[in-house]
Amino acid sequence: MVQDTASALFGVDGLRVIEAEAEADGSITVRVVADHPAAAACPECGTVSGAVHEYVLTRPRDLRRGLDEVSVCWLKRRWKCQAPACGRMTFTESLPAVPPRCRLTTRLRRLAGAEVAERGCTVAESARWQRMSWPVAHQAFAGQADRVLAAPMGLVAQLGIDEHRRGRPRWRIDEDSGEYVLLADRWHTCFFDLAGDQGLLGQVEGRTADDAAYWMWQAGPAWRDAVEVVAIDMCSIYASAVRRMLPRARLVAGLFHVVPLAVKMTGDVRRRVVRARYGRRGRSGDPEYGVKGLLVRNLEHLAPAQFAKVMDTLGGDRRGQEILAAWIGKEKLRDVLNLRARVTGSTPCERDVRDRLFRFYDWCAQNDDIPELVTLARTISRWQDELVHAVLTGVTNARSESLNRIAKLEARM
Repeated sequence: MVQDTASALFGVDGLRVIEAEAEADGSITVRVVADHPAAAACPECGTVSGAVHEYVLTRPRDLRRGLDEVSVCWLKRRWKCQAPACGRMTFTESLPAVPPRCRLTTRLRRLAGAEVAERGCTVAESARWQRMSWPVAHQAFAGQADRVLAAPMGLVAQLGIDEHRRGRPRWRIDEDSGEYVLLADRWHTCFFDLAGDQGLLGQVEGRTADDAAYWMWQAGPAWRDAVEVVAIDMCSIYASAVRRMLPRARLVAGLFHVVPLAVKMTGDVRRRVVRARYGRRGRSGDPEYGVKGLLVRNLEHLAPAQFAKVMDTLGGDRRGQEILAAWIGKEKLRDVLNLRARVTGSTPCERDVRDRLFRFYDWCAQNDDIPELVTLARTISRWQDELVHAVLTGVTNARSESLNRIAKLEARM
């Protein structure tokens, strides 16, 4: 359809601009009429009418022109239905861009939903900027989200599983037993596509093995057969669900949580030693307190002077050597993880990974008088196959953690 320049710039299909005027306050008033054959068709019988009953002036809300308001004045025609068998006497013309009984244009609703879905704005902010109510803006966002959720889930080669906490649990009192019954769990289990672009695949309430297994079961056998690697935190619950539903997939432990375990172990040893030495918690001026920040840093990131400070401070007596042994144990565990291709630039060998893992175990055995170090070694031994697979494949649960953080942020907003 050939349009005049003003109508083409206005950009609403089916509306023709007859006049545009700039107001003193900077706003724009655009007067339009319908210029589409379907606008005169009866919504019940579909007969195109040629008899005008009356004219009605409506003011549908539309997009701004930059920061300036745009006031749309649509001179509608109310038509008489000329079909004898039709029970509808009259009807007002309407267009897909401005549906019947709608005071907002379709593109304004679409923009309000995109502000929330694409830009991450809150519903309240989108509603305030687009000059609409909160329920209308939320409905526009929900309409866009429903289209995404309705799309079929594609096959996944690398699956990530992580827990998600949202809100508070809700309970009710059972009338027969008088006990509390859980209505809504605060914990959810989320499933992520680690290799593709699908992002969050699904979410199920609860964080038990049965909850996770049920979601994987309902995904279908073809989907389950396509999963090659599953990355989880060091959680035995999810490991049980994966081994039950995806027996052929390779299970890897997220390295995101391994190093913090070792760092926490070093801190626990330092705090225990300091309390045993001084009878109190550490404070500024204590030698161990002065190297607290250096113990949590990676060895390769320490300057020679900083490394010498750690050795001189902790190597002088037995208690300091206990902290030093814990710190060395942390670094030996990091040596295992540093064999990843992302760090070395070459594909690691399983034998090299297990050799370094043996060195970590050997160091822990030599210092078995440090209970925190022994506990860490036992934890790593329970997950050593999953850790070796994580180093060899390079698959981590970092994308799951990132998307989980975004989900929490969006829920709060």
